[in-house]
Amino acid sequence: MQLTIGEKDYSFKFGIGFVKKLDDQFTLNQGDFKYGAGLENVLPKLLMGDVVTLADVLIRANATESPKLQTKDLYDYIDDENTDIEGLFEEVLEELKNSNATKLKVANLTKEMDKQQENS
Repeated sequence: MQLTIGEKDYSFKFGIGFVKKLDDQFTLNQGDFKYGAGLENVLPKLLMGDVVTLADVLIRANATESPKLQTKDLYDYIDDENTDIEGLFEEVLEELKNSNATKLKVANLTKEMDKQQENS
């Protein structure tokens, strides 16, 4: 995924490095075992339109790429009234649905969230 922010082009990769960064941030502890729960944490928030989560996801997706995007520049981009925020959410969600490192888990999580919504 590519975005032009402040006249610079930035790349975003939703690969294994991205998943590892999310899992390092969001963990579940079960006894002696520690499990990464990054996608489980961010996907529902992205679907609900949480802009802080959107920014966090984009920073992590850019962390393995060059040039590095500064958080302030991303915040300014998101705050800009000319930025299509709905389109940006859709683009990030599409990337998560299609990236080899995330597509299986995103499909399973989406299916599980749909089931839970039907049961409530």
